[in-house]
Amino acid sequence: MLRAARWLTTGQIGRRFFSCASKDACRKWLRKLAEAGFLVRFQENRMKESLFALGTEGKRALEKIGANGIGLERRPPRQLEHFTGINDLRIAAELTPGLSFFFACWELPRYGWKYLIIPDAVFSVAGQTFAVEFDRGKESVSFLRKTKVSAYRQGLDGFPLSAVLVVTDGSARMQTLARRISNHGERIWFTTLAQVRTEGFQARIFYRKSESNSPSSFGKLSCQSLLSTGEVLERK
Repeated sequence: MLRAARWLTTGQIGRRFFSCASKDACRKWLRKLAEAGFLVRFQENRMKESLFALGTEGKRALEKIGANGIGLERRPPRQLEHFTGINDLRIAAELTPGLSFFFACWELPRYGWKYLIIPDAVFSVAGQTFAVEFDRGKESVSFLRKTKVSAYRQGLDGFPLSAVLVVTDGSARMQTLARRISNHGERIWFTTLAQVRTEGFQARIFYRKSESNSPSSFGKLSCQSLLSTGEVLERK
């Protein structure tokens, strides 16, 4: 997982692999792995959570079992909050039964992604495929509607989506986007990163404009293709 995720925080590793252990036990184990060279540790300052990436010994261990083309990370990316948010989504997806794949935006070019729009992530669960956009409120709603939302409405030829999941960093932003972007019948759903972290993708955490007070779960999201043929939807 760390090869694909590149950098994970102590908390993320704990949620994914040490859910039954204490935080202190997780930190001690990670420290031992770092001291042995299987991981590298980065901490901006004592007030920040530590980040871990694959180390030289970890790379050798993977190569011994047939992995190749493994790169080693030097420093975390600049847009760290966005990056760690996407990996929070990865962890939630990996803890969801029936997961077929999860690819973050930095992985898609390796698999021949050919579309102009690049989602923050795509994943498939139980035969349903989702594009995910992690929104931290850095772009205006009108810009999002003209760029990303417009592209999703046109559809991804040959890559049908069951829904687009917009994950925000706060409930106020989620409500704003749901009110100003989604249309009745459109399969664009909204939730917050906090809900994904604490409840997981299987919970009833997804909202849209027409059902703002009635959250839905994966089972209620349509498994029909989202605009797979470029169908025209009702627009505001």
